[in-house]
Amino acid sequence: MKKIILIVLMAAIVVIGPVTTQATVMKEVVTQKQNVYSKQNGQGSIVGYIYRGSVIKYDSVSKRTIYRNVNGYLNTGYYLAPAVTGGWRAAVVTAGSLNLRAQPNASAKIITTLSGNEVIRVNISAMKNGWYSIAYNRAGYWYWEGWVNSKYVIRVDGFSYDSLAQFSTL
Repeated sequence: MKKIILIVLMAAIVVIGPVTTQATVMKEVVTQKQNVYSKQNGQGSIVGYIYRGSVIKYDSVSKRTIYRNVNGYLNTGYYLAPAVTGGWRAAVVTAGSLNLRAQPNASAKIITTLSGNEVIRVNISAMKNGWYSIAYNRAGYWYWEGWVNSKYVIRVDGFSYDSLAQFSTL
């Protein structure tokens, strides 16, 4: 009986082990340009940069990131937006500037103005009449307030790794 229990436990470790290590690697979108270091915690030399709008592989445990030919460590995860978290999706402002409104309509009070190519998070389950409830990042802090018209943003959760979500009216 002890041998059977031991075999079952060993099999569970083999099956569950790889799933656990893979669960920490996530698709993230960079909200602000960041240095990539050769060692953790901003140590070592700068081995490259990752620009706003980059869709990266990010290991939240080790802080290791991979984007195109840049492979190293971020000093902080404060400037990242998960591509998908529950009802929230990463998105990018496609207009040159976009007013963030207090209510989901064009005549509502303006909270702030978002810049072109700014990375935000939109709540797809809370959409009202073509307006997304959003979160925006300022100095590494997420503010969970306001509404933007969906025709001025594009969701980037469907973008592949190594993509760059930046838009131009050219």
